[in-house]
Amino acid sequence: MLRRTAPSPPPDEPDAGPLEVGDVRLDPRSREVLVRGETVSLTVREFDLLSHFLRHPSEVFRREALLEQVWGYTFGDTSTVTVHVRRLREKVEADPAQPRHIQTVWGVGYKFSP
Repeated sequence: MLRRTAPSPPPDEPDAGPLEVGDVRLDPRSREVLVRGETVSLTVREFDLLSHFLRHPSEVFRREALLEQVWGYTFGDTSTVTVHVRRLREKVEADPAQPRHIQTVWGVGYKFSP
């Protein structure tokens, strides 16, 4: 029900060019993602989450901040963030069990390491 009533967050700089950090390339205009040269299919929220991480490499985000900045929710269950990060790792990381890019900062949240 919250998804139906909550406004979508504003898009990040629609005129911005492609973002490339390490072996991950994201094009906001075409909404395409390449990882190690291969096209990766992401959901809308996975794409928005990855875009947010790529725009702020090495910055640590609390789950509550990601829920607000990516989902546009000022309250809610932060396990949503945890699940989306896990799914994004499965698609972006070479070995999701040993993530190189989307890292957990224990007791704080997540960051994207180039």
